[in-house]
Order: sequence, then C-alpha cells, then structure tokens
Amino acid sequence: MALIACYECSKEISDTAQSCPGCGAPVKSTIKTVGPRPYQPAHRMVSLQLFLGMVVLAPVCVWFLLRKGYSTQSRVIGFGWLVLYLFLGPLSSHSPDSKLVTSTANSTTYSSSRPVEQYPESTATYAQVNAEVGCKSSYSNQKKDDIFKAKYKDHWMTWSGQIALLESDEVSLNVDHIGTQDLQVDFADKQAGYNLSKGSELKVRFLMKSAGGCFLPFGGREATVVR
Repeated sequence: MALIACYECSKEISDTAQSCPGCGAPVKSTIKTVGPRPYQPAHRMVSLQLFLGMVVLAPVCVWFLLRKGYSTQSRVIGFGWLVLYLFLGPLSSHSPDSKLVTSTANSTTYSSSRPVEQYPESTATYAQVNAEVGCKSSYSNQKKDDIFKAKYKDHWMTWSGQIALLESDEVSLNVDHIGTQDLQVDFADKQAGYNLSKGSELKVRFLMKSAGGCFLPFGGREATVVR
C-alpha cells in the first residue's frame, strides 16, 4: 500500500482507497479505462437466395463465397458442392436412367388424348382412300386434306400388300402391287417385324395418321399383324 495525493484536494490518501475521504473524488487507480473495442469482423450468413443459387447454378454462385465475411466452413461446403456438381453432371448424361428418359420421351411422340382402341373402325380399302385423298384424287389439296381429317385420320384400318421395306419395328407395303410402297406403318410391338420377310404378303391393322400421295405412302402406327 502506498500514499498518493488526491488529484482534487491534494490530500494524501491510500492508493487502495475507492475515493478521497476529504473531497470524495474517486482514486484514479480504481477508474477503469474505457477505450474503443478492437474490430472483430462479423461472419456473413449464407442467404436463402445464395444457397438456392449454389444448388442450381453452382459454377456461378459459389464464387460469391470468396467475398469478405463468409466463414471458412461456408466456403468449404460451397466449393465441395461445386466439385460434386462438376463431377456428377457428366456422369448423369451417360447413365442408363437418362437413356430411359430419352427412350420414354421418344416413345410418347405419338401420344394422344385417349386410348388408341377407342378410335373408330373404318372398312375403307386402299383403292377407295387413294381415289378420294391420294394420288388418284381429282380434288384440290385443301379438299383432300378436309376429307382425310374427317373420314380417315385416326381411324382403324386393315390393308394387305407385299412387303417392300422392312425393319423390326416398321414395315412398308406395296398394296396395289404397282410401283413401290403405298403404306408405311410402325408396329405396336417393336419386334413384330423381326421374323417377317421382304416380298411376302402381309395384312396389318393400323391407326391411320397421314395421307399419301403419288410419291409418299400413307402412314400409320400401332400396327398389328392380322393372321
């Protein structure tokens, strides 16, 4: 313990005293010095928009984590996700599932608003249809289109002819046995043409989809072989 002079009244007092007994002034040694606190940068929180951006557009949005204020943990997680994004992206394009999605999309190209069996049945022969809307027709193209849409398109038909072109999933027939192909159809069963032979006679039931002309055959789908 030591004696010090009071800064107000100059009376000697103990340096351990809280205040001067004479004037009541606080002893300087007991006054805590209050100064500015050292700067401590606050960590930024990853916003919802930035988080969603990193999930969807990782190569672009992850770089925002390099700005000041983001924690090391946030940067590690963000750039770790970027590595996974870049690594898994090319793999998914070659996965069996992606091929399945592609094949499914292709298989639904001809999808319609109702089951194919609910379409009406037509007994019209190739000669009748060709005379009205095909190469033998004398009507204008506009009238032929209207007749085809009203009477033949999306109707079940059964025609027979000689196989001109053949794949496992489709066949082209020379129906009138003049020239080349008059009808091209896709099989409902993609392997239905596997055991067929070119040049042989074939009868098919099919759903009419497109009109033919002097150069293009009539087109159909969902074809089945009639025994």
